[in-house]
Amino acid sequence: MASDYHTKDDFDDELDIDEERFDDRPDEETLETVVSNVEDRNIAVDVFDDGDAAREFLADQIPDGAAVMDGHSTTLEEIGFADTLEEADGFDYVGNALAEIEDDDERSTRRREATTADVFFDGVNAVAESGELVGANALGNAVGAWPFGAESLVLVAGTNKIEPDWETAVERVREFALPLEDARAREVYDQGSLVGKLVSLEYERVDDRTQLVLIDDELGF
Repeated sequence: MASDYHTKDDFDDELDIDEERFDDRPDEETLETVVSNVEDRNIAVDVFDDGDAAREFLADQIPDGAAVMDGHSTTLEEIGFADTLEEADGFDYVGNALAEIEDDDERSTRRREATTADVFFDGVNAVAESGELVGANALGNAVGAWPFGAESLVLVAGTNKIEPDWETAVERVREFALPLEDARAREVYDQGSLVGKLVSLEYERVDDRTQLVLIDDELGF
């Protein structure tokens, strides 16, 4: 695993976060409602019982020879898909090339270009029961691919990230995901994080571009 790999369990004891409010898995009826509402927004949804099945499905979404990139995602790390990307078997994982670049200006340029990858994988910070998908990061290098840049966008979330409405989904980003990511960033980079860019996917106008993979487990921030 990458050296900056941390899970919620590494930090939750030291942070004032409301796990009962923001990290609870829904019942089956609610999950069915979420799937229907997301699909009504022209976003395909696949639900898996565990990370192993989801990981195999995600690998199948990569065409041979495709340029692939991801945003930093604890969920992708937890299910082992970050390792699948780094192995880059049959495709070009842009993240491997980025890791070799020492010049800051060149790295910044390549990160911008990476948001237009053939396939971009990322985690979701919150899923509203009404169907909106919400994500955030400090620079926007991950969520920058969401609205338009990537040709194919594959988003992944544990069902613990489902919230009853859009407003609560945004609160989850600020009051739950951010403190955890801030703690991770201080541990790994010796500097904190913030919500620099917040993206809400409301509707996908491009057919077959965006899909959501839900894993019925507690995953990610």
